[in-house]
Order: sequence, then structure tokens, then C-alpha cells
Amino acid sequence: MKTGIVVDNELNNDKRVLRETGILKDSGHEVFVLCFGFKGEMMHGINGLHITRISISKRIKNILFFFLNLIPVYEWIWSGAIRRFIIANNPEVLHVHDLYMSRAAYRGIRQSGRKIPMILDLHENYPYAVTTYNWTKGFLRSLLSRPERWKTKELEYLGYADRIIVLSEDFRDVLLQQYPQLSKENFTVLPNVPDPYQMAPGKAPVPVSGFEKGVTVVLYFGVVAERRGIFDVLDVFSALSRMNHPSAFLVIGPVDKKDRKMFFERIASGSMKGRVRYIPWIDMSELQAYLDITDICIAPFHKNPQHESGVANKIYDYMLGGLPVIASDCGPQKKLIEKYRCGMTYTDKEQLKEAIIRLSADPALRKEMGENGKKAILSEYNITIKGKVLADLYEELKKVHEIKD
Repeated sequence: MKTGIVVDNELNNDKRVLRETGILKDSGHEVFVLCFGFKGEMMHGINGLHITRISISKRIKNILFFFLNLIPVYEWIWSGAIRRFIIANNPEVLHVHDLYMSRAAYRGIRQSGRKIPMILDLHENYPYAVTTYNWTKGFLRSLLSRPERWKTKELEYLGYADRIIVLSEDFRDVLLQQYPQLSKENFTVLPNVPDPYQMAPGKAPVPVSGFEKGVTVVLYFGVVAERRGIFDVLDVFSALSRMNHPSAFLVIGPVDKKDRKMFFERIASGSMKGRVRYIPWIDMSELQAYLDITDICIAPFHKNPQHESGVANKIYDYMLGGLPVIASDCGPQKKLIEKYRCGMTYTDKEQLKEAIIRLSADPALRKEMGENGKKAILSEYNITIKGKVLADLYEELKKVHEIKD
């Protein structure tokens, strides 16, 4: 089956899309991809994929996307590119990533004159998520980008798709409750599970200086931002410091521009000295090496509709690395952690502090929880197992398409 994939990003950096293309290739599909190729960035081809890149500067792309709800030039560009892509490659199905690409894809299909089904792959609860992004905040930015419009447009954009992929059953059920006219049978749940073989031994990490011997190292890996609960953790470590508790916080990942000043001021303060080590970036190939020097991993996301839409990549990565997870009580991640007893969840900073204290004092419990999490990933929550639903979805669409023809 010839499959068309559309993603408004650079394919090489999108783990979810790459995992899905891998599933499709392994299932015998011929995969064609339409994506951006940002000027000034050298991107290599990917074995087994036919890739068409739209050359554009990242700055122009961001400007056009910013004004999407005011002047939809972004959609016009994409609908034209999708039309040409379909005519050139003749896919039998179009798999489109992210809610805001739905109408452009639908129009591109119609303009091509081909009658092919469309799959819409939702990476997040976009109508809520967009309201939390820094580029939509402030009176003027909000006025021009109009993020609140996505809530009123959500049903329309979902309606263009023949099938919808979501990260969790929780998010599917939220959408079905909000929009009863949608059919449960049209949804497929595919979480952001990892490749079970991705955690090969990595390079030796940069020395983590400043930590005393014998301290419990707590790791946060990912984008550093207030909305992701990073300042809650810093508050807890400040309290642990006053208690002279033998624990330290290792933070790896880029800091949101809006939060940079506060973050660096906080980690440089007296109570944080010797408690926090910050590393701005590592390659994924190095992650396992950092997990090897870590005792506990943390996912402190604020509970909101975005973080209730699915389990974040990092939690699965932590579990695959064989470490216990402390996470906030967002629904999907709480269910996962409690089901497999691979960590602890909390509802407030006091409970977070107590979880760190308890796990710090109990190496045997840390080991047991880490082993439980790794076993869950290797036996069930990996792309080899969970990815079967994607192959099944395509087989279903193929049969329906053949019957219609």
C-alpha cells in the first residue's frame, strides 16, 4: 500500500513520526513523506522513505504559523503542496500529523481530484496547549495569534478526518464526551511508547560535578518550563536543603525563554548550591549514561488538559532505563505508574518531598520499582507491541477503500 505522511516539521527530528514510518515500512507499505526542510540545516535521507521537503527558513515558517488564525497563508501553502504531493506520488491514504494541518490536508486531497482517506494524528491536546505557549501570551500576541479560536475550530478540524489517532484512551474519551457526533470506532490509541532497543549504552556523560558522594540523584530530562512543574521541584529541593537531606537535582534540557531568568536565579541561590546541576543539551544516545548515574526520575507536569492527553515520552524513557518515577497525578501517567508499581505519584509539593525522602531511604524499593517499569516497557509499552494498532488501522482502511472502489 502506498502511504503519504504529512508533517509540518523536519522529519529527522520527530521521534513519533519516525517510529510510525518504521511500523509502516515493516508492514510492507511504500512510504512517501512531505515535510519541511529548514534552510541552513543539513538533513540526511532516511533508508526506505521517499521524502519531499519544502524548503523554507524557520523564521518565515514561524511567522506564517503565528498568523494562521488571522490570515491562513500557512494553510494555503500546505494545501497546494499536499495537492502536488498526492498527484506526484499517488498515495492510497494520507496520514497527517497535528490538528491544525487537517483542513489543509482535506483541501489538498480534494484539489488533487483523488478520493483517498485521511488519518489525523493528534500529538497533543492542541486547543489547550497553544494557549500555554509563550508566543501566544501577552495582549498583542494573543490578539494576533488568536489561540482561543482553536477551541471553536476543533470539531470542524476533527471532522475532516476519516480516522483519528490519539495518545491515550483518556484523551479519546474527553473528545467523545465533548463531541458526541464523533464515533468511537474511528479512534485509534497509539501512545508515545519507545523503541525497546533505543537505550543502548551511550557515551560517557559530562562529569556531574558539585554533588557530594552518597547523595540521591533525581533527574529531570526535557524542556524546562514553569508549566512543566520545574519550579515546584526547586521549591521542594530548597526545603530538602534546609533539612540537610542527602539529595541532588540533575536537570537536562533547554529552558523556555520566558522562564530563563527565574530558573537561573533560582539554581544560583544559596540554598541550591551543590544541590542542582544543569546541562542544557545532550544527544539521546547519551541518555542511558546519565540514567546510569541517577537514582530517581521525575515528571512534575502541572495537571491540565494538555498533560491529561497522554503519557509523556520521558516517562517511558525513564521506565526503559530501569529507574523509579515520581510523577504528578495527571490521569494517564498516574494510571500507568500505579498499574505497574513503577514509581510514586503526588498531588502537591509536600507529597513530592515525602516521595523523594522515601525513595532516597529505600534502595531496595527503588530497584524493585525500576525493574517493574522496565519489564512493563519490554513486555507491553513499546512500539513493537503497541505499534500493531497502526498496522491494523491501515489494513482496515485498505479493506474499506477496496469495497468502496
